[in-house]
Amino acid sequence: MSINNVTLSKQPLLFLLCAFTLLLSGCGATPKTQNGPLMVGPGSTMQSEPTKRSYNYNSSIYLDVAVPVFNPGFPIDADSGHIDYDELGEMDIWPQLRRAEAKRFAIQTKHALQDTKAFGSVNNVPSTDTTADLFVLGTINHSDSEVVTITVMVIDSAGTILGEREFEHTVSQYFFRDQQNQDKNPYEPVFSQIGDYVYDLVTQLPDTQKQRIKQTTLVRYAQYYSPEAYDSYVSRQLKRYDGQQYYQYSLNGLPAEDDPMFQRIQNLRAQDLLFVDRMQDQFEVFDKETEDAYRQWQKETLPEAVRAREARAERNTKAALGIGLGVLAAVLGNNSSSTATAVARTAGAIGSVWLLKDAYKANENLKVARTVIDEMGQGLDLNLSPTVMEFDDKSVELTGTASEQYEQWKAHLRKIYALEQTPDTRL
Repeated sequence: MSINNVTLSKQPLLFLLCAFTLLLSGCGATPKTQNGPLMVGPGSTMQSEPTKRSYNYNSSIYLDVAVPVFNPGFPIDADSGHIDYDELGEMDIWPQLRRAEAKRFAIQTKHALQDTKAFGSVNNVPSTDTTADLFVLGTINHSDSEVVTITVMVIDSAGTILGEREFEHTVSQYFFRDQQNQDKNPYEPVFSQIGDYVYDLVTQLPDTQKQRIKQTTLVRYAQYYSPEAYDSYVSRQLKRYDGQQYYQYSLNGLPAEDDPMFQRIQNLRAQDLLFVDRMQDQFEVFDKETEDAYRQWQKETLPEAVRAREARAERNTKAALGIGLGVLAAVLGNNSSSTATAVARTAGAIGSVWLLKDAYKANENLKVARTVIDEMGQGLDLNLSPTVMEFDDKSVELTGTASEQYEQWKAHLRKIYALEQTPDTRL
């Protein structure tokens, strides 16, 4: 009778042990169910191509847009201000590959904006230090050939932040199984979303505000060349956003249309824009030269990225289950020394050891997947060294990176402006 009483008293603990095992097993299965029906994109099980959005821009004012090279999203050490390479490794980021993506993603965003036919010129530029009515600033939060996450901020020439949003897209692991997808960009949906987002922001602006933005662009450009003459036309106010300080500008007035100095500066701006326009060819060449290598990287590493994510989830689930069983075994052991409790304690201990060992194996699989991705990234790294851009303009020789060449060109224009102001002075 006493034995039966002991056995019955331990049944709730045994039931709890089984329930805990089933609960965590169910949690481990959750990521696998999400890998199927929630996947979207051209490689999904849809029978036809998704319908593309149509655009109808009802305005005669077209804003010029600059899309600088994206922020690669490298982790920065708070003390030194430099890249934290230890954290970079933990995040599985291959630096040169991510730098290439920063250029490629900016180019793809430019194409998406052009498709809306709602803007004037849309140009890729090395940095924000350029002239434009609107800036589309991107930061790569994550990119591993399966999942891409990008934060985009849209800001006008007055420094007004029109909007900020994060965009994410998951590529189906079967995307490249469809032969029709061989020449398609698996990340294309995320750039279409960005294009739609910027389009919606701009169409919400009244024409009076668009015109004001274009006027601000001109006056601020004039201020760059001759601050002593045009500072009075612009006032600025220090703002703070997301822990960072920046200036927001407002117009106090406009220079006279027949102002000869203002007209000269507008001519120089036309030369500035001509250089930026020619620079687009260099961005397109970069995009085409890296297309095959990058697409091969995506195709080869997509299965590995999926395996890495699944291995990570499996490792975490089994490690948690193993620890939980170990805790339950200890609880049972502390409560009683009965035969039934001993059996349960032994089963729990064996189960926890097995699951922790299996989690270790899953972690090893994760390391293998990371190695494959790193090797692919290293191979692409050799093909993506900075490209020297040459121009045919005989008046000035521009060498170096796109950013360096642009800085040289702006310095050249400033010299021209200074020479026109003081024609008897040799520069």
